[in-house]
Amino acid sequence: MSTLSAARADNFYYPPNWDPSKESLSQHTGDTRGRNQYEQEGLIRFELPFDGWCEGCGRHVGKGVRFNAKKDADGKYHSTTVWKFTMQCPSCTTKFVIKTDPAKSDYDFSAGIRRKVESYAEDAADGARLLGDTDHRAQEAALAKRRDPMATLERARDDRAKAKRAAGELADDWGRAERFYDDYGANRALRKRHRAVRKDAKERDGMGRRLGLAIDLLPPHPDDAAAARAVTFARPRRAAAAPKATSIFGRPVAPRSSKAAALARERGIDPKRLQLKPRPGARAAAPAAPTTTTRRRPR
Repeated sequence: MSTLSAARADNFYYPPNWDPSKESLSQHTGDTRGRNQYEQEGLIRFELPFDGWCEGCGRHVGKGVRFNAKKDADGKYHSTTVWKFTMQCPSCTTKFVIKTDPAKSDYDFSAGIRRKVESYAEDAADGARLLGDTDHRAQEAALAKRRDPMATLERARDDRAKAKRAAGELADDWGRAERFYDDYGANRALRKRHRAVRKDAKERDGMGRRLGLAIDLLPPHPDDAAAARAVTFARPRRAAAAPKATSIFGRPVAPRSSKAAALARERGIDPKRLQLKPRPGARAAAPAAPTTTTRRRPR
């Protein structure tokens, strides 16, 4: 570094008479205040473990609110240190004092704050248990019971019986698995079945192409064949020689001859009289002569 100010800005400056093997830099410079607020003033960030109410102003302080608390040792429980945390209410000058309770694995709201009591129903089936019931003396009694030679012998006997049953079940599982443990045979059967499926699909595809179908044919089914044999087709009837004429009103119109005969019957006229007779002296009409075209000669 070029200048002393630049060296101090980057914190790279070390006094020339400082020996790291003999003392630290703080001891050499005389700065023994510490690196954080706990080393300097004994303050830590304490998070309230339970809801509570201030006894001075009645303010509710929720669980999880953080304070700058003074941490001090306040005796011991066996070899465990009991810690005391002192903090101030956010609304008044009341001091909250909360201590650890190693005997119950809990916190003791000693002064300045009233703890919210929360009771829970003990349900052994769900594994729920009151926090106050976790006493170290009960744990020590359970540990002593586990160290009892007779209880240890009974547990070992039960464990051996359980292991024997588990070994028998495992042997049965291995026996069932060995009966089907044939990689080559299983692979051969699987390939054979797939080969037959592919061959059948190829034949149906060729049949569909010969029939000119653009869809995939399904495998034949006996029910489809039986349903096709059960279908009977009726012979088509011959069509009438001539369709009956109808009028513009949609009513059928009888032929002219039948209409004349019906009219004669209604009027009492002999049908023979309706036939036209040639007049006497009338000449028969000569057939028309064919027309001919003459072509002019060119001049």
